[in-house]
Amino acid sequence: MKTSTRVAVVLILLVATALYVRLNPPRRLTLGPEALTAFPVEFDSWQGADLEFSDVVAEELAADDTLARRYVDEQGNSVWFVIIFHQNERYGAHEPVVCYRAQGWGVVDQGLTSLSRQGGDFDANWLLIETRGQKRVALYWWYTAGDLATADRDKFMARMATAGVRSNVTFGAFIRVSVAVGEGGFDEALSTARLFAEEALPHIPELFAEGE
Repeated sequence: MKTSTRVAVVLILLVATALYVRLNPPRRLTLGPEALTAFPVEFDSWQGADLEFSDVVAEELAADDTLARRYVDEQGNSVWFVIIFHQNERYGAHEPVVCYRAQGWGVVDQGLTSLSRQGGDFDANWLLIETRGQKRVALYWWYTAGDLATADRDKFMARMATAGVRSNVTFGAFIRVSVAVGEGGFDEALSTARLFAEEALPHIPELFAEGE
């Protein structure tokens, strides 16, 4: 194929794409303001209380909606729960390692752990982080259309792209559960984070039902 022909084909494709986007702008989920607050404040043995992101963090995230809560169970176990929601033309939240390091946390160790749910088990990431003698376990994953929950951000991004082509609407949620490491050490903290995550998982698809 001659260069001039290739250029003409590319231009035609670009014009066709631009016309399609103009005639079929991305749909938005009809989630109301602060829709993530529909996540239960109380479930199983957990009782939650809302927290706030600082203005700086909120501006950096540029999210369509956020949820931040501290939950405590009947045994006094405490977790911090965060959901960051983006839709249409957004890459979603980046890897949390970037934020932790920017805030002075060092990554001691990291890995994967399996979480159980009715729709099928999946892997979530975990981080063991430390600053000034304090340690914390952060368990996190991404969630998007088709009830996909994954530790793999590339897989998450690919699913968002596919959903955008198929249904003309894309959304993504970054979900994190973090627990302070106490006398029980890393294993106990990770166990608490996993317990909370598995009890929270059934309530997450309900928040994004219109994105399926």
